[in-house]
Amino acid sequence: MTQPPHPDPAAGGAAGLRAATGALLDLDRVQGAGAAAAPAAAAVARARAGWRAAHRHRAPDAAALSALAELLEVAGWILFDAERHDRALRLNRQALALARHAGDRSLARLVVANLTMQQAHLGDSAASYRTATAVTDAGGLTPRVEAVFRIRQAHALADAGHRAEALRALARARSLFLDGPSDRDPPWAWWIDEDELTGHHGMVLARLGDLDRASGLLHAATGSGQGPAYRSLFTAELLDVLVRSGAHDEAAALMGALAPHLAGIGSVRALNSLRRTAGAAALARGPAGDVRDAARDLARLLGAGPPSRRL
Repeated sequence: MTQPPHPDPAAGGAAGLRAATGALLDLDRVQGAGAAAAPAAAAVARARAGWRAAHRHRAPDAAALSALAELLEVAGWILFDAERHDRALRLNRQALALARHAGDRSLARLVVANLTMQQAHLGDSAASYRTATAVTDAGGLTPRVEAVFRIRQAHALADAGHRAEALRALARARSLFLDGPSDRDPPWAWWIDEDELTGHHGMVLARLGDLDRASGLLHAATGSGQGPAYRSLFTAELLDVLVRSGAHDEAAALMGALAPHLAGIGSVRALNSLRRTAGAAALARGPAGDVRDAARDLARLLGAGPPSRRL
């Protein structure tokens, strides 16, 4: 069993909380949410206990409030990628309240970005679009941060079938990204790079039915093999696009390549996506025998039946 990350946040101070948050981030980046979910939940429990003890007789300062908010945000992100949505939503809402109370606008924006993604993932594209648009309308964002919210808008618009608006949001995100980094970018903006933008571009095009272009972009986003563990989601989306577009030879080859490495996929969202795609391809009448066989093998390795997104 994976042990909770050290150092222990139970002292309730900003330094211990931030150290625990850093350890969780490192674990999630390398091994993914599947490995990090239990340590994240344990770190939150220990932080809460330490917080109550440390602040029983004195009010916390803004630095401690912000550090606790960041720990809850990271834990909420991890539990989201682990498809533990009820707990993730509670943690993100608590993180947002704490960040706002601490006056940490940068962290509050990151929490809101997480919430917009979760809303879209759970099928509420209208809420996701409203949440993202409230942030962009408020202004004051660096180009990289605004690009994140334009990507969120594009996903929500694509899910709702608004093709032209989704493509405009993507174009705006690309233009903002090309403005380059800013010295006002928050520390959390490190993951907003070319592969991230390209992968999300491909996912949005896939939702709009532009499967050929989506395939090319998702191939590009996954080609480097670099980046945090959650980006295995782009590979899962690529497999879905290949199956849907009838690229059966490529789909079968990708399934075969993935099969020996499933244990290394840390994103539960990605595993669930692979399970849904493989299960559907294994039962479909249209695909050629090779892809059906590969899909059955992959589905068997992944386990029967797609799990609910509300775990």
